[in-house]
Amino acid sequence: MSAATEIIARAIIRDGGRLLVARERGKTWAFLPGGHVEPGEPVESALIRELAEELGTAGRITGFAGVIEHGYTDRGNAHHEVNLIFEAELDGTPSSQEDHLEFDWLPIDQIDTTDLRPSALKAVIASRTRSFWHSWNADK
Repeated sequence: MSAATEIIARAIIRDGGRLLVARERGKTWAFLPGGHVEPGEPVESALIRELAEELGTAGRITGFAGVIEHGYTDRGNAHHEVNLIFEAELDGTPSSQEDHLEFDWLPIDQIDTTDLRPSALKAVIASRTRSFWHSWNADK
């Protein structure tokens, strides 16, 4: 069975040598803050909305980083997503506003030993490469 394609807006948020990452409570892997783009919603608006909903603070987009297409299976369900990645800054201190999510500042020098998904983000964040495209499951 094929998966519906999800459009996800995600943010690279840095604080010096640290990167803000999210985790679902009980999971060991991390991902960038952000979330689903609703039908008819502009991608940039979706990211700003998601940051406010998740982190309890306003944010602003400072640039476009790139796109990562990703496929995975979770609990027997296939997922296919297109992640639009932006550089962003927060106006305040992030604090999880959702019971199922926790946020941490990950030192960039620990990115290689962290299960950050999609894994293609590791090289992009470490190198600060911009305007990238990473095709579906190309990291396998």
